[in-house]
Amino acid sequence: MIYRIHLFIKKLTLRSRIKYLKRRFYYLGGNVKIDIDSIFINENGICLADNCVIFKGVYLKSRVENRIGIKIGENVRIHEYTYIDDYGGDIVIEDNVGIGHHCILAGHGGLYIGKNSMIGGLTYIISSNHSFEKSGIPYIQQPISKKGIYIGSNVWIGGGCIILDGVSIGNNAVIGAGSVVTKNIPSNVLAMGNPAYIKRTIPQK
Repeated sequence: MIYRIHLFIKKLTLRSRIKYLKRRFYYLGGNVKIDIDSIFINENGICLADNCVIFKGVYLKSRVENRIGIKIGENVRIHEYTYIDDYGGDIVIEDNVGIGHHCILAGHGGLYIGKNSMIGGLTYIISSNHSFEKSGIPYIQQPISKKGIYIGSNVWIGGGCIILDGVSIGNNAVIGAGSVVTKNIPSNVLAMGNPAYIKRTIPQK
């Protein structure tokens, strides 16, 4: 009985929160499921389309003003404790994308993820890098480069990968778990390793 009461109260709280967020978001679609323990910063820079699911502990932070910094398409599922921050840049996640738990996605230089792609848990996708060429100056004080990252459609990035700034990954590519992607990966290949290299072509019928 106590458990049922707890569930009822939680449902009421979630409904109230959805109504509140609809007023705060740049756009919040219909039939969206948002866990009560998720966190949103600067909601008016975030667009969340229909049928998305945001799991416990997900953290979405936009730093832009008067525009969309994080645009998430329909049927996107973002799993537990993933952190997504546009850092004043742009993050676009297209329809039907799945993002695993404890990922970090940073949009300094722009991040695009195409439709139907899968991002395995514990993956870091960071679209910026620190310079280190000037001697006598701490690295933390040196300029940041922001080239951006492009991930095509139907891409599967295995768990624990690191995708570095300036990288493009083509459609239908698969990146093996634990890989570090430092250079462009073409479409229709399996790549793996540190640094990631092309293992073989994936036949397309």
